[in-house]
Amino acid sequence: MAAITDLWGEIAPVARTTPVAILREQAALLGTTTKNLVEAIVKTEVFGDQFVLRFRLVVPALSNYTYELFRVRHGVGLYPVTVLGSGAGIIDHMLDTADKELATEEEFTEWLGAQLSSEKTMRIVANLLAQVTK
Repeated sequence: MAAITDLWGEIAPVARTTPVAILREQAALLGTTTKNLVEAIVKTEVFGDQFVLRFRLVVPALSNYTYELFRVRHGVGLYPVTVLGSGAGIIDHMLDTADKELATEEEFTEWLGAQLSSEKTMRIVANLLAQVTK
């Protein structure tokens, strides 16, 4: 039997940070900051050739109460990332509820920083913390 010839060549991962990695890093930081009283998780769903990432706040002491802060979508190319702005209460803290496209990793991290540190997000996290602290 003849040896199989590998026609793939050398496959190496892309040397840039993926949207899901950026979101997971920020999710981990929230748990550390709040002593895990309020945590964040990132759920990934696949629709056709698109990845939808849901960024959710979770409060373990409140029967795992979950609040979806926002959703983003991207294709296999990673960027652009589209912030999904419509839907029953999702991203209700954003003034503009239309979808927003972010072309680069830098644009995405800038947008994410503005959302996570926004007055509305801070108020949501503070209100959740108030329900589980004495």
